[in-house]
Amino acid sequence: MANILPTHIHPTSSKLWTGLAGVVGLISFMLSPSAFAVSCDFKNGDVFAEICGYIEAGSVQTGGQLKVHVASTTPSFNVYVRRAGNDNPNLQSSSFDGAVNYNTPTNSYDDLNWGSAYSIGIPADWKSGIYEVSFNNGKGSYSEFVAIKSAQPGNDSKILVLDSLPTKIAYSPIGGKSMYGFNSTDGQASAQVSMERPTGRGQWAEHRGFVTWLDKQGIAYEAASMMDLHRDPSLLSHYNLVILVGHNEYWSKEMRDNWDSYLAAGGNGAIFSGNTMWWQVRFSADNKHMVCYKNANNDPLYGQDNSRVTTNWFKSPVNRPENLSTGVSFQHGGYANYTESGVQYYVKNSTGDDGSYGGFKVADATHWVFADTGLANGNVFGRGDGNSSSVVGYEVDGALYSMSGNKPVVTGEDGTPLNFQILATTPAYAVNSPSLVPGVVYNNHAGQGWGTMGIFQPTANSGTVFTAPTIDWAEGLNDPQVSRITRNVIDRLNARAQTSGSSTSSSEPSSQVVAQSSGGGGGSFPLAPLLLGLLAVGFKARKR
Repeated sequence: MANILPTHIHPTSSKLWTGLAGVVGLISFMLSPSAFAVSCDFKNGDVFAEICGYIEAGSVQTGGQLKVHVASTTPSFNVYVRRAGNDNPNLQSSSFDGAVNYNTPTNSYDDLNWGSAYSIGIPADWKSGIYEVSFNNGKGSYSEFVAIKSAQPGNDSKILVLDSLPTKIAYSPIGGKSMYGFNSTDGQASAQVSMERPTGRGQWAEHRGFVTWLDKQGIAYEAASMMDLHRDPSLLSHYNLVILVGHNEYWSKEMRDNWDSYLAAGGNGAIFSGNTMWWQVRFSADNKHMVCYKNANNDPLYGQDNSRVTTNWFKSPVNRPENLSTGVSFQHGGYANYTESGVQYYVKNSTGDDGSYGGFKVADATHWVFADTGLANGNVFGRGDGNSSSVVGYEVDGALYSMSGNKPVVTGEDGTPLNFQILATTPAYAVNSPSLVPGVVYNNHAGQGWGTMGIFQPTANSGTVFTAPTIDWAEGLNDPQVSRITRNVIDRLNARAQTSGSSTSSSEPSSQVVAQSSGGGGGSFPLAPLLLGLLAVGFKARKR
């Protein structure tokens, strides 16, 4: 792959001195012990003091432009762009001059404004995918990631992997606040944040791991951003299978409407993530700001346009349970393989572990999803060993169910379609339980939270949705059984249904079965230690 010749952008005096007001300001700036440190602290142990950057809001596609904003302790820096995955080399190296260290104020979360953008051309012959954008100034480095969509969607592959950019932005504390109190100034979250901020390299671990696995498996894919889904109702129509990975918690009405329409038209999805579609959000007209009040009464649209009020999807006045689109909900799942304040909840090898914690217990080994895995009913897979991590954690989603003939069967009380077939289960600590008692879900099996892996069709004539509802699925892909299940799902569902009706309960292969996907992560009422732990785990996994 050819290297692109470096582009040199020369500094201007105005850009070099942006933010310095007169001699007094300059002297005080120079005397400050932190004057030459970039303030890019993600509050999870991931701190960048020499260089940091973010990608300008807007669609990024092959043949277009990638626009980045940079804060650096040196005026000269390099940007390296490579397609994330299995040993992919740098595709492009660019050199720039004129960088400024923007000493980010603690109230700039809604308008970071790190100077003018540096533009990087994206060749038209590049493949769509998840790309790593690395910034280096000789003293330090920082990486962002971006989904570069195809200018001709579906041309190279009928499989689309969506990022989870709104969720990554919601957790970013850069500029002083996130949508969570635990990493915001004064412990107060913001209901509005800028989409133009660094997300943190750790937020991308699951996507990096998943596309690396796709590369190793020789599975061609394309990628796009959730913001592309927000903007373009026709985007998904070019694909047979759409995959969501990791942590995809924040969805706009446009995103969900476009997702549901795609499924209704026969498209398929595979959800390899947890806590999917938990919050409804809105975006400004230019898509540069995201709004989520998280309390319906505080939202100005309450009583004006209840369909767009920014609260949990299943709550009033939205009253549109995510189960209708994903089959599951974090409300009836919860936390797994998790420790808070020294107390362990369903942690592998902890006290009370029955051999299933951190993994899924098979409920129907005859299903084609388990073909060639060697698994039998009651077997547990995905617990992890020296070569792979547990697939279950931090957050998992579930459907309400009861036992019938020793098999879990959904009740449908939560909006989960009755054709949802539970294929495997895992115990979960239901902090967001409808009972308001942590860990207790009175109308669920055994009165607790559960993660439920399964497959269903939202309507009789729609495509098929497979869901492995856990944030950490991609971290366990080195496990042969987890890898085989993932391969079975993609191979089977990379074709649209030819006839109506569900064949998901059949153990025999059928080209009519198609899957759907969604992402997850991040609960609604988590305590500060929980969220700090969540981000810390994120740092660990990416070596997060």
